[in-house]
Amino acid sequence: MKLTLRHLSLAIAVLFLQSAGAQSGPTSGLYRIISGSYIERSGSLGDSFSSLPNASQRFVRLLVDSDPQSYLVTMTFLGEDLQTVFSAMPCPPGGPVSFSFWGSAYTDPMTFHVDPSPPPDEQQWSYTVSNSFNTLRIDGQVVALRRSCAEDQQFIHSNVVAVLVTPPAIDRIERDGNSIRFHLTGPQLYDYTVEFTDSLTAPNWQASASYRAKIGPIDVVVTNSLTSAQARFFRVRQDFCDCRD
Repeated sequence: MKLTLRHLSLAIAVLFLQSAGAQSGPTSGLYRIISGSYIERSGSLGDSFSSLPNASQRFVRLLVDSDPQSYLVTMTFLGEDLQTVFSAMPCPPGGPVSFSFWGSAYTDPMTFHVDPSPPPDEQQWSYTVSNSFNTLRIDGQVVALRRSCAEDQQFIHSNVVAVLVTPPAIDRIERDGNSIRFHLTGPQLYDYTVEFTDSLTAPNWQASASYRAKIGPIDVVVTNSLTSAQARFFRVRQDFCDCRD
């Protein structure tokens, strides 16, 4: 069987995708928290301190309105599953504080501010977020003002730093005999797993190669045999390796 690139199907699926933001200003996308602190403060009970990142606060999602004239931006703190929005429960009544805020990207730093909401939630928030070289620096707090509480409760983020998650890139795709070869690059501090399947109708993803980019960006050439395949689909998984040390 003669194989050419024209007869091959190549699909690349990446777990973490960044969306395009405005040409200037903050970039929409997923940011990984690398340092900072979170404090829950109640005058009589004292402070409850947590270092970040942790399982419930590992990412920040920033969404900038596609209309460059609106300057609207949404910031959400997410857990390690990339889906669960971080929340905290003040004293009842009312629901939990959900750490998803809307604000303005008109200024630098960006501002997120809401005056006290009506009962039963009775909460206000104030955050500033600076953006430089795809790195966010976040400071701010939510204050629960519920009249049923003996005192105000504060939920504080301090010196939080989060970096934009950059997806890997694949280029220089070529055939070499009965093999396909492509060039893979991506940022450091990730594990990369190349997987393939011969069908997308009933996919059976199999690992082809694995790489760890610990001390520098990944830059490798991946080769995969096509001897028994008329078409083959590839994807690259990008997982945080927690291998900074």
